Amino acid sequence: MNTLLRLSLVGLSSLCLHTAAQAQPGIDGLNPAPGGVQARFGRERVIPLQRFSDNDIELDGQLNDAVWAQVPAQSGMWIVEPETLERAPYDTEMKVFYSDDGIYIAVAMEQPADTLVRRITARDNREVNRDRVSFTLDTSGEGQYGYWVSLALGDNQLDGTILPERQYNSQWDGAWYGATAQNANGWSAEFYIPWGQLAMPSREGRRQIGFYGERVVAHLNQNWAWPPIAKSDPIFLSNFPLLEMEGVNPQQQWSLFPSFASTYDEIDADWEHRAGVDVFWRPSSNFQMTATLNPDFGSAEADDVVVNLTASETFFPEKRLFFQEGQEIFNTTSRSNGSIGKRFTILNTRRIGGRPRSPDLPDGVALPPRERIQTADLLGAAKATGQVGNFRYGVLAASEDDTQYRLPGQRIEQQGRDFTAFRVLYEDQGGGTGAAYRGIGYIGTVVAHPDSDAQVHAIDFRYLTQGGIWSFDGQMVTSDVDDGDQGFGAFTDIVYSPRQGFKHTLHLTYFDEDLDVNDFGYQDRNNAKEAWYRFEWIKTGLTRVRDVRVSSFLRYEENLQGDRTNNAIPVISTAITLNNLDRVNVNLQHFPKRYDDLNSFGNGTFATQERTNYSASYTTNTARQLSLNAQVGRSVELAGGYSESYEVGATWRPAANISVSGDVEYQDRDGWLLHQGGQNFTAFETSQWETGFRLEYYLTAKQQLSAGLQWVGIKAAGDRYFNLPSDAPTRNRDLVEVDQHARSPGDFSISQMNFQLRYRLELAPLSDLFIVYNRNGNKRDNLINFNEQFDNAWNDPLASQLVVKVRYRLGT
Repeated sequence: MNTLLRLSLVGLSSLCLHTAAQAQPGIDGLNPAPGGVQARFGRERVIPLQRFSDNDIELDGQLNDAVWAQVPAQSGMWIVEPETLERAPYDTEMKVFYSDDGIYIAVAMEQPADTLVRRITARDNREVNRDRVSFTLDTSGEGQYGYWVSLALGDNQLDGTILPERQYNSQWDGAWYGATAQNANGWSAEFYIPWGQLAMPSREGRRQIGFYGERVVAHLNQNWAWPPIAKSDPIFLSNFPLLEMEGVNPQQQWSLFPSFASTYDEIDADWEHRAGVDVFWRPSSNFQMTATLNPDFGSAEADDVVVNLTASETFFPEKRLFFQEGQEIFNTTSRSNGSIGKRFTILNTRRIGGRPRSPDLPDGVALPPRERIQTADLLGAAKATGQVGNFRYGVLAASEDDTQYRLPGQRIEQQGRDFTAFRVLYEDQGGGTGAAYRGIGYIGTVVAHPDSDAQVHAIDFRYLTQGGIWSFDGQMVTSDVDDGDQGFGAFTDIVYSPRQGFKHTLHLTYFDEDLDVNDFGYQDRNNAKEAWYRFEWIKTGLTRVRDVRVSSFLRYEENLQGDRTNNAIPVISTAITLNNLDRVNVNLQHFPKRYDDLNSFGNGTFATQERTNYSASYTTNTARQLSLNAQVGRSVELAGGYSESYEVGATWRPAANISVSGDVEYQDRDGWLLHQGGQNFTAFETSQWETGFRLEYYLTAKQQLSAGLQWVGIKAAGDRYFNLPSDAPTRNRDLVEVDQHARSPGDFSISQMNFQLRYRLELAPLSDLFIVYNRNGNKRDNLINFNEQFDNAWNDPLASQLVVKVRYRLGT
């Protein structure tokens, strides 16, 4: 089929494609094939844009500026969630042009006024169901990397980065501008994105960038897109049409971010003041440098409350702007950001400025609780990222200050660490529709400390076949620490997507006993050989329900001693969206007998019970003013006995700028198995309450007042007592139950609480005033009731701080 691009009289792309011959019903120049499988849009679609050098646009969301009247519009979107690829019921018109300074996008969205869903939230909140419109720009022009920006009705901004093919990430905040407005036909939005905020290859003359638009219509719980690329299509970023421009090669962009923070510690009755500065410099489109001196990463954000008594570490995402900027180059594989369900990363920036190394203490001396939660102060950090031809690179360095530990009658100093990371990546994106992608890279990290150094070196690869049916990525890793432990590991993830709605994934992993990247990275375990197969299927076009999603996996893992440490046959999860947009989830899991080599904390490997677990949940339509959710589950404990859980929650939005949410979960565990030192274990009868409450009030989209409380309370009474014989045979390491009279009960209560009251005012893009009060408690007591647990955590907190912080952006 011959397709011609008709340009407007002003030479500006209208983003409209017209078919000259053999036109079929459906998308103009983008016709679905019979059976609903869409034709590839293809990189051969090149759409010239016109430059407007003198534009006088007031970014208020209303498309009444004179320049927009000169820009023809692309009309229409198609439904990609659910994956029907049918024409959307309401029209969407998009207009695009560019200037010396940036790219401008306008969108007019038809929709009945009584169906609009306007909800104000914090920046980057993708969880709330509301009307919004997004654009993804492939600034590499070759399907290698890009950025996405989004505006929700009510002016909330969301943004992030993207890597091949659909690895979206929210860990980027750019200084771009936008606004929305309601009108008689629905609503509209305007975007202005400065070139200086976007990494791009150096180009003289002509430049091409990929373009994709998507719209969320909350009351239908649908996503619409242009071009219509199905969510299950493996080819995404490299399938965007290309916008063509002349002379876009920005030079000498810079920003300074001076900051000042003042913290009052209620427990110590002491004020601490801190001034710092962040520097951003982009001398050309393909190089960027950032640095921070004496930063205060403070208490503006709070991690979720998690009670973890296992040997596996909890992963917490990065929330600090400095480390989010330009971080995508250090995401080496799909496991780096957990986009495939597993997580393994060489670079986890939460290590920088995290808990210091534990100091050497005299025998019989332990750190007080408040000293154990100290974090290291940063003296400074610097990062450089860039591109030369097909090579992209990144360098990161940071240095911590020494930490002072206060013990009764003395102080102990622990020297800070120095962190260094270097990354280089070679990428090759072939031309044509659905072209193959090939990438190979290296990353190395060093954590230096007077007591020991840790080095990690890794080679990663990614290959996407023509058409995207097969995808391969993986990594080979070596680690070396000062005590001589040299480790090796390798993994690969293979994805097979034969057609729309079907995906097969195979994870293969080998980690030896000495592999350890946790000084700077994150891994949940070593000493493992694993094969993990997953199948995902999506069915749309049904009558009684809107869509059905089924996923299932088989998993087998053993350590290098031949013990089966993890297995599942099978695990089945089904998610059903009803026609009224309520959702039902049902999960069934079966785990045969296996051997646990971690949770004895180095005291041997023990067998666990065969287990069958199941759960079900129901969530009402989240576009409604009041949405409810409930979940029940039943599972088998590691040493036998049943665990039951019940959860209910609600979110109420009486107005667009007010949100009240809360949830309560109760668990009754008959046999929570915990290591008690040496070869001893106890199975506890446990009651656990977990509650969360949050109130958010937005004076405007840029001014927020919020209050949040999370609390977990646990009562654990010793019920059964076990011993792991130190001479147990290799294939029969069952725990041996012993007489309770020979053991102390070990009953305990745990209470963890986090309360935050926060005011935030966005003074300008990336410029904020924060006033935050944090109160954190973590108490372990003898067996007491839940009221006393909460009172103890609240009245005797580990931290109680008031933080006032201002950060302002200056520059081009």
